Amino acid sequence: MSSRLRRLRRLRRYAWRYVSGLGAATVVVGPFLPWAATQALYGLAGLASVAAAVVGIRLHRPASARPWWLLVGAVSMATLGNVYWSVEFHLTGQRIPFGSLGDWIYLSAYPLLVASLWTMAGRGARRTGLVDSAIVTSGLAVLMWTLVIDGFLDGYPLAGARLAIAMAFPVFDLVVVAVAARLLFTGNTPPMAHLLAAVMVAALITADMVHFADTAGSVVGEVAHNPVSTAGWLLGLVFAGAASTHPSISRPTEAGPLRLRLGLGLQPGVQIVLALLGPAVTAVSLLDELTVGEAESADVLVPLVTTAVMSMLLVVRQQQFARTATARAADLAAQASTLTRALEEQRALQERLSHQTLHDPLTDLANRLLLQERLGHALSRRAGGAHGLLLLDLDGFKDVNDTLGHPVGDELLIAVAMRLGALVPDGDTLARLGGDEFAILLEETDPERTVTVATAVLEAIRQPFTVAGVELSLTTSIGLHTVRSPATVAEALRDVDLALYAAKSAGKNQVAVFTEWLRSERQDYAQTVAGLRRALKDDEFELHYQPLVDLATGGVRGVEALLRWSPPGQGPVPPSAFIPVAEQSGLIGVIGDWVLRRACTEARAWYERYGTTVSVNVAGPQLRDPGFPDTVRRVLRDTGLPPQALTLEITETDLVATTMAEADEVIARLVGIREWGVRVAIDDFGTGYSSLSYLRQLPVDILKIDRAFIPQDRGDAGFRPDDLTLTRAIVDLGASLRLTTVAEGVETAAQADMLRELNCPVVQGYHFYRPMPARDLAGVLAGSVAVAA
Repeated sequence: MSSRLRRLRRLRRYAWRYVSGLGAATVVVGPFLPWAATQALYGLAGLASVAAAVVGIRLHRPASARPWWLLVGAVSMATLGNVYWSVEFHLTGQRIPFGSLGDWIYLSAYPLLVASLWTMAGRGARRTGLVDSAIVTSGLAVLMWTLVIDGFLDGYPLAGARLAIAMAFPVFDLVVVAVAARLLFTGNTPPMAHLLAAVMVAALITADMVHFADTAGSVVGEVAHNPVSTAGWLLGLVFAGAASTHPSISRPTEAGPLRLRLGLGLQPGVQIVLALLGPAVTAVSLLDELTVGEAESADVLVPLVTTAVMSMLLVVRQQQFARTATARAADLAAQASTLTRALEEQRALQERLSHQTLHDPLTDLANRLLLQERLGHALSRRAGGAHGLLLLDLDGFKDVNDTLGHPVGDELLIAVAMRLGALVPDGDTLARLGGDEFAILLEETDPERTVTVATAVLEAIRQPFTVAGVELSLTTSIGLHTVRSPATVAEALRDVDLALYAAKSAGKNQVAVFTEWLRSERQDYAQTVAGLRRALKDDEFELHYQPLVDLATGGVRGVEALLRWSPPGQGPVPPSAFIPVAEQSGLIGVIGDWVLRRACTEARAWYERYGTTVSVNVAGPQLRDPGFPDTVRRVLRDTGLPPQALTLEITETDLVATTMAEADEVIARLVGIREWGVRVAIDDFGTGYSSLSYLRQLPVDILKIDRAFIPQDRGDAGFRPDDLTLTRAIVDLGASLRLTTVAEGVETAAQADMLRELNCPVVQGYHFYRPMPARDLAGVLAGSVAVAA
């Protein structure tokens, strides 16, 4: 912001204060100057006020500038009259009598001032404000008659035009007072500029009253100028400039702080003072005239009529006060009633909001937040007691949503909530934590009762539900935990969740009780997950390769990539210990991608030199990932390994564990991958539940017989015919389907000879090779080529 703009803004904000400060200095000095100097000061003050008003109007640009230009005109005419008087005084050497051109010029300022004050107030006017204005005017009229007008009429040498001009001044003052009172007591709450204009009027009227009282009946005003009059006139000019430069002239409805303190109308105390002041002054004046024998009928009649009018106005105003008070009381009563209703509605709303915050919107059961509050309260208030906590998860509920839709699922949840509610005693808590998960808090109970309730819940959920005309069967898995202080709410919920996980892992539809072993197992799980994340980041994984041997030639056909993990400072972690954790934690996808890329990278050289292929195990989550085919294509492109050099091994369990829809999607992905030339193998064949049904559907090239179907070597006793039945059947099945059969877990020469007799073409096991690092495999492959030759 430029310095010029800052100065302009400061001038707009504080100009009226500068004008007021300079004017205050003038008011202090003016009353003590000689008469001629005072007249000159009037002219200078008026010109300064006019200039300030013009600047104020240009600075603030009010929406309605007419009142302020009229005020400029009034001050200009008054100033011109003062200048004329001063000039004529210097030319003639004497004071100017009434009826001069200066009087006519000065009188012309009054209509302009009246018009300015009238337009400031606007068109809106309250009846109470108009009555207040009339009261103030009537009160001042009594004083004006007694102190000024009666003096002009009571035998003084003024007559004709001079008398009319002399009386015009107080009459115009009365009109100005009436309009100023209308400005204060009617319309909207006045801004500060209007209040400053009202102070200007008060100063001018006071000065005129004092001056008229001093000079009443004098042709030329043969008295010295009164300091009060001088100060009042100067003060009026100052406040005219201050009002015109105040920022509130651009905001005509802005409430000023002074107006807020005055209230909305003329106060009763002021009314009483005005009602008594006029008659009191009149009585004193009349008593003085009676004493000297100069009293006339007009001296009594005019104040009496004016006072009567004011009394009538006071009565009207009091009636208005009464009606206003009654209406205000009625308004307050209505507001109190409305406030009471609003408070009641707010209280009801708060209760509803509190209920919604603490309850499940579908079943109206307690939610997790309320369960936590009650559990915390139970642990803190009943520190020595035991509390039973059950966590339930509905088995198979997802299938209901998937097959029948969520509306039916919602109705089923409501039915489950009603059935569970019948099993939970009053004083205990049944909560829905979200989805198909419920919880039961049994306060101040023993473990036996908690188990009884859990058993009853199991049996109740087993009973069929009829929802939307369909009979549905469900089971539930339950985690049970007996909670005692000083356990916290978070610890209790964590431990019961471990128990629920144990129940689901054990086959569902049962109750699992929390033990410290579960917590230790979970901690081990968390540590393993953290270790796997670190292993991915720090490249701690390594691939070992186990050759697949051709029984006919003894040569190595291919190798299977096997993941190994040896954390720094620790021994090797068995795959059976970390692979299930990787699947549960969702890390198996990232790890599987790493294995695929590393195996293809290392196998490229072996394939180009020896024709050795590589087999990579693929986990179920990888197969169910829609982006898996793109990953395979990208890895083959980046590593340069031909598709025919790669075999993807999948397990029957991964297929059986999926829904029919998911299985179809997996099959479609495998078909697409196989079309590129990548081969597909079924690993651990025979361990699934529906192997034969998938063999005709799957795009399979290789069948790997699980080691469980390889007969154990009995030494000299050989193999019994019964031992070979299943193995022969699987080998024959693979041959009939034109699949390459690979036998896993061959550990003895006798097993190798037996499989050779059964025409199993390829074997894999410790009898031939153990898994080895990539650096050791090159020599094995070179030797294998020589053996095969």
